[in-house]
Parts: sequence; C-alpha cells; structure tokens
Amino acid sequence: MKAVIVSIGDEVLTGEVADTNAAWIAERLLELGVEIAYHTCVGDVEEHIEQSLRYAAKRVNLIVATGGLGPTHDDLTRHAAAKVASAPLEPHEESLAAIEDRFRRFGRPMPAQNRIQAMIPRDAAVLPNSEGTAPGFILRIGEAYAAFLPGVPREMKAMFERSLVPFITDLPLERRAVRVERLHTFGVPESTVNERLGALALRGENPLIGLRVGGGVVSIKLLATGPDPESAERVLGPTLETVKQRFGDAIFGTGAETLELATARLLESHGTTLAIAESCTGGLIGHLLTNVPGISRFLLEDLVTYSNVAKTELLGVPAEMLESVGAVSEPVAGAMAEGVRRRAKAAIGLSTTGIAGPDGGSAEKPVGLVYIGLASGAGTKVERLTLVGGRELIKDRAAKYALNLLRLHLMRIGDWSKRDM
Repeated sequence: MKAVIVSIGDEVLTGEVADTNAAWIAERLLELGVEIAYHTCVGDVEEHIEQSLRYAAKRVNLIVATGGLGPTHDDLTRHAAAKVASAPLEPHEESLAAIEDRFRRFGRPMPAQNRIQAMIPRDAAVLPNSEGTAPGFILRIGEAYAAFLPGVPREMKAMFERSLVPFITDLPLERRAVRVERLHTFGVPESTVNERLGALALRGENPLIGLRVGGGVVSIKLLATGPDPESAERVLGPTLETVKQRFGDAIFGTGAETLELATARLLESHGTTLAIAESCTGGLIGHLLTNVPGISRFLLEDLVTYSNVAKTELLGVPAEMLESVGAVSEPVAGAMAEGVRRRAKAAIGLSTTGIAGPDGGSAEKPVGLVYIGLASGAGTKVERLTLVGGRELIKDRAAKYALNLLRLHLMRIGDWSKRDM
C-alpha cells in the first residue's frame, strides 16, 4: 500500500505555520506498513486542491489530506473533494448535532457559518471529531481512498488514531509488517553517532536507520519490515542489539522516554534522595524533573542560588573561596553540591554554576563555561563544560548535562546511596 500526504492551507504553504502534521502522519503510516510515495502542500485555492487530489489518486492507494475543513470562506477542502469525487455536498445531521452540542457545552450559540462543517460529500464515511467542530471523512477518488482530516494537530491526531487507523488496518490491500524501535542518546554529537553506526545506517538497508536531533538529544530510529510481524522482529533484533552495544550508557531511553523521566526512574529504583543548587540554570533542572509525576518522593529541594551571598548563606560556600576563584569555578561547583546535600540531608547533591551570556565572559572564563557538581557518599566530582549558543540554549544544555551526569552516576552506583547520607 502506498500513500500520499496532502497538506492544505495558505499558512502552511507560506511557512507561517510549521507543517508538523505531515511528519507525524508519515511516521504513523510507516508504522502501519504503508509506504509514503510523496508529500505535497497546496494553498487555499480550490483548483489547486483538486489538481493535487486527482494527481495523487492516479498513483497511490491512499491519500491523507489535512486542513481546510473549517467554517470560513477559505476552507475549501470539502468543496474540492466533492468535485473530484463527483459526490455533491449534503448535510450530515449527526455531525451538525455534534457541532451544536459542542457550542452548547461551552455556553455559546453556534454561529450560522459553522453549519458548512456538517456538509459532507455524498456516500463518504464520516469521521467524528472528539476534539473540535470539524468532522473528517473518507471517500473514493477513482481507485484510491482519500481521508480528509482537520489541520489542528490535536484534532488530527485524535481522529487519525480513533478512526483512520482501524480503517487502514481493515483495507484489503497488501501492507508489510513494520517494527519500529527508537533509542535516545545524550552527550554524543550527531556526527559521532553517525560514525559509530557506520554501514548500519546505509540507505536501503533493512532495518532502515535514521537520526533525529533536538534539544541536545540524538535519537536513533530503527525501522524493520517483513511479510509478517515475526519476520520484522527477526530482522530488527540483531541490529538493535548491535546499536545498543555500540552506544552503551549513552542510551538513556526508548520510545517516548525523556532524559528527566529516565533519571527519575533511576532515583526511584535506588530509593535515592536528591537536592539541587542551581546558579546559571536558574531552576531549570528542577523544572525538568518536576515534569515527572511522583518526583516529590525523591527531590527534596531545588535552590536557585544566583548571587554569591545566596551561595554563602544558603549553601555554606566560603566567601574567601568565591573571592579567590570566582563563582564560576570547579571548587565552587563542588562546594555548592556538598552544601545543598548537607542542608537537605539528601543522598546526592547536584549543582550548576556558569556563564550563560551574552555578557560576562572573559578569555579565562568564556561565555558557555559551565561547571556541574555532584556530591554523594562516595565523594564529590565536578564536570567542566564549554557550551556554544545563545543564553537559553546554554541554560537548556547545562541543565540536561547535569541530569545526564546524575543519570550516569545512578547507573554506576550500588546501594550505598540508601545507607550513606
């Protein structure tokens, strides 16, 4: 089975809105065993939408189109679809009732213009919208099936999962079984990841390997195909194990797992308590960790000790140390970690101090210089980083490097953290 993805809307065509829908749909279709022929984007011009649909219908089994189902004058997708399929628009009473009910639940009367959203091409299968007002629909265009979904990502994803996935699964068309695995790494540059993968990452291989970079994380996606699920699993297995061996502890998670979630799970598995003292990261480490439900059982406190006075009064960093080596230094990072650990009676103390910029750097201490301290019953260690980028990026990377240092430490310790405070 082959598919074309059609993104509809002037705002997407002109780049005003990033087309995240197409990337998400492509990934999900591949997971369902559907090959992507191509992706195209057209503006809110009825003739252009018609041309795009006619062209695609002659080349693939499935068209997935998003956008243009709203109630305004430039939402022309339903009109174009009806014309191409030679299926006149007709009122769909259930959809109209659902739209009216949605407005009623929000305490507002339904504007007359929203009635157009309940106009559906004749004989189309209607896809209910649980997240908004615009229903989707599926119809035949020649030999192809064409699914039309809302452009709002939240609405599109819900409709895709609840209605389109079962439809695709039941289609009497050949689909190859697909097995997908994602491994997330931190602290290894993209070029190094690609170098370590070597021949495994060559195009045309099965499994197919791809990289995605974002937020300092390099994710390795492995996509294996086969005539049946068991075959796809057999294809994936050996390569997956090879990749795991090549990257070892640099892999922090799989699937949807984040760095903070992986770190929080290790804190939980060790029963380890944590206290944090942040300077240059301004509370960002704590923010990331508190995205994880239940972290309050292990995170005792997170102090933002930005000034030298706070470092001395709250953490016990000696004033003479700050005077002699400066706040951005290895000794101060270590003293901060030890101080917050002692103050909170935690098993581990974690600290950051650095220069996030854009000002404040020097030849000896440039913008991007960051020290991360970690104090535990096994002693204190400090890691020095030189990060590149703007202020927000430096803060983000420093916070994530601190989490990763904590994660690696937790992976390599025994049960001492439960005993030695």
